[in-house]
Amino acid sequence: MSERPPRSVEEVRAQFGGADPRGQLWLVAEVGGRVVGGANPARGRWRKNAHTAEFGIAITREFRGLGIGEALLTAGLDWARSVDVRKVWLGVFATNDRAIRLYRRLGFEEEGRLRDQVVLDGRPVDEVFLARWIGPRPGPGATP
Repeated sequence: MSERPPRSVEEVRAQFGGADPRGQLWLVAEVGGRVVGGANPARGRWRKNAHTAEFGIAITREFRGLGIGEALLTAGLDWARSVDVRKVWLGVFATNDRAIRLYRRLGFEEEGRLRDQVVLDGRPVDEVFLARWIGPRPGPGATP
């Protein structure tokens, strides 16, 4: 998602309404007509990574801790399964303990990190990459 999430469902439709539903999905959490969160699972664009999908999730600060992130992630996982994605992955700031706990509880495991990848409040912070297999792993010589 962009640094500024869309402010209304209509804005989301205008921006992303023409997206290929097998390639990506835009999920929106709305409270009183205001977009308070969103998720964008997007599958790999190439044959070699089409069995994967990257997730982007954002929740407005005052609506965190209410289960919105889990609901968006669960819906995104359901979509990924429906389009035969087998592995989902995401990046999260190492300082986002709440999100990391959620991802781990839902079966995600750390696969790597980029040291000092972002600067938040003047401090360098790692970006942690987590992934979860939701389908069979490709074997040697297998075509995903």
